[in-house]
Formats: sequence, C-alpha cells, structure tokens
Amino acid sequence: MDQKKITIIENAIKLFAKRGFSSTSVQEIANECGISKGAFYLHFKSKDVLLYELFEYYWQRMQQRVNDITSERMQPREKFVHQLKVTIKEVATHREFIIMQVREQAIPFNDTIETFIKRMRYHSYLFYKNHLLAIYGEAKRSYVWEASSIVQGLLKNYIDLIILDNIAVDYHKLALAIMRRVDYIMEGFEKHGDQPVISESIMRQIIPENVKYEQLEDIVDILKKIQEQESDQEILDTVEVLLEEFRKEDYRQAVIKGMASILEKHEEYMGVASQLRSYCI
Repeated sequence: MDQKKITIIENAIKLFAKRGFSSTSVQEIANECGISKGAFYLHFKSKDVLLYELFEYYWQRMQQRVNDITSERMQPREKFVHQLKVTIKEVATHREFIIMQVREQAIPFNDTIETFIKRMRYHSYLFYKNHLLAIYGEAKRSYVWEASSIVQGLLKNYIDLIILDNIAVDYHKLALAIMRRVDYIMEGFEKHGDQPVISESIMRQIIPENVKYEQLEDIVDILKKIQEQESDQEILDTVEVLLEEFRKEDYRQAVIKGMASILEKHEEYMGVASQLRSYCI
C-alpha cells in the first residue's frame, strides 16, 4: 500500500473514532489530510472502500508483527508470550481502531466488511489454537479450542481496560499473567475431567475452506523465513521437502505429518509443526 493511502487511512481512523463512520464525510477526511475531495477519490472509490482497506491495513500490519516472531528460534511458551505482548502493544498504539469499532457496534457494516471480520476471527481461532497445542502438546488437543476462545476473551477485556479506561500496565507482565491464566485453565480441564463445550468437530463446521488455504500461505511464509535464518541441515532439508510438497496440486498428508514430526524434535519449531498438523486435519 502506498504512503498516500496509508496517510488517508490513519487520518480517517482518527475522525471515525471521534465522530463515528456515518457522521464523517469524505470532505472532512480530505480536509484532515490536506488534499482535495477529488484526490481522495483517486485513492478510494468510496468511503466504504476506505473502511474495508482500513480494516485490511491494520489486520495485515498486526499479522506481520506477529509472524515475524513466529519464525524466530524461541521455545513455544516464550514465543507465545512475546506475541501476546506485541499484540497488546500494537493495539494500544492504534487505539483509535478499537475505539472506532466500539462506536460502530450498533451500526451494521456492509457485507464485504462483515465477511472480512469473520475471516479475521477464524484466523485468530487458528492462531491461538496452534500455539496452545505447541505449548501443551497433543495430549491436550481436546481442550485447546475452548482454551483459545477463553484466551481471546481475556485478551479482549484487558485491551478494553487499556484502551477505553486508560489503565497503565506493563505489557510484558500482562502477557505473562495471561499465560499463567491459561495454565490454570488447562490444569483445570485435566484435574476435573471437564469436557470442553467448543470441540474440534464444532470448529471444523464453522471455519470456511478458504481460510484453510490462507493458513497454508502463512505456513509457507514461515517456512521461507526459517530457510533464510537456519543453518541446521536437517531443518533445511525438512523445510525444502515441505515447500516442494506444497507446490503440488495434491500434497501427501503422510509426508507433511512426517516432516512435522522432524520439526517437533526441535522445541523452537513446535509452533509451525502444530500448524502443519492442523492443516492436515
């Protein structure tokens, strides 16, 4: 996205947060950016298109920050805490984006944006589920979908306190605290033998197939970053086999799972191994 569009988006989000989407005119956005109304339409066909690209811009920015950590060599738990911290920091930095969404909750977005928001939600489910699976292992698989939903609820409430009530917290300490809360949840499932309400079969029914293909794109990006950073020949060979397999129209699940098993021997790659196994469900 070019810098002029980013400037318009960042100025528009401030106006939407203050006045609301419906109450903000294109002329007001243009004035805020120091451009003509005609110049606005050179970049965005309408205010609705601007809103869609605004969501896409912030989502991609967040994904990039989080994915940069995914390819780093860290233990799964350390990596997840770091990603939580980055998520909280990014949201706090762009607080107007959250304030706008709170203001607009009573106003239905158009179908395109509704679809995009659903897609973001499905990606979030997969993100948290994969990381919890990497941390707690296959033995806890039946709990991870429910735990991922609880984590997202916790995170949302903490973020609301930071953004809407202006509480000051140390982001790293907050991320560690959320991680400990997840420990308690997972221990509770095991100790009491509770059955999760949100099961894998339920999630299979609600997550669309196209999200799975987008998940593959994320996996391939991570594998390519590992290729750039890794020196261990076994890992490099494993990554090359995976990339070659994903280039085929019909990849072999047995090969993907076999390569995931190799990556699982290296704790720093448990996260991507979990994503590979989830993709083959």
